[in-house]
Amino acid sequence: MTTARLRIAALVVVALAAIGAAGWALLDLGGDDAGPVNAGPSPEPSATVSTSPSASPSPKPSPRPTCEGPSTQFNLEGRDQDSLLPDCGTQVVTRAEQKKTGLGLGCGGSYPVILYKTTTSGAKTSICGKDATGESFRFVTKPSGGAVVDMKGSYNPGADSFVARKDGVRYEIQAYDGTLLVTRNGSTTTQKSSEWISLDNESDYD
Repeated sequence: MTTARLRIAALVVVALAAIGAAGWALLDLGGDDAGPVNAGPSPEPSATVSTSPSASPSPKPSPRPTCEGPSTQFNLEGRDQDSLLPDCGTQVVTRAEQKKTGLGLGCGGSYPVILYKTTTSGAKTSICGKDATGESFRFVTKPSGGAVVDMKGSYNPGADSFVARKDGVRYEIQAYDGTLLVTRNGSTTTQKSSEWISLDNESDYD
């Protein structure tokens, strides 16, 4: 009886020892696998996200002025432009307004591009183009104290001037210095320019 009990006790001890050894082996294996799981995400993906181009803020373009005035000088040489800016305080004309009353000094409507502007002693004048080529344009002038006169214009390559006629009056702007010539009843008046600016785009057909 005593011998049988000793054998049972020995078997229990051996079984417990075997279970303990297997448990330690499993714990060792589980410890190796658990390390990366508990460690959280790898630092490499987070570094990739932080340096991704989509995560970096895109540079904002510098704001362009919307009109030209005493504090706004806009590329006087006329390079890299699609249009001159209207003078500050001058409204751009819509297509509906153009059809109803004609263009204004700010151009617009079907002739949105300001190709040339000049201020003389007696008037302000704009040359309004369909596009920057200047192939088709309107001659728009506003005499001091008078109403805007909107006319179909043509270019005289020999004199380097913009020319228009309306109601028996001939208007001519000398493109090289902004002078305005007004011929009425055979008499021509000359108005020197105090300020002029050109887009400097010339026709390929001149």
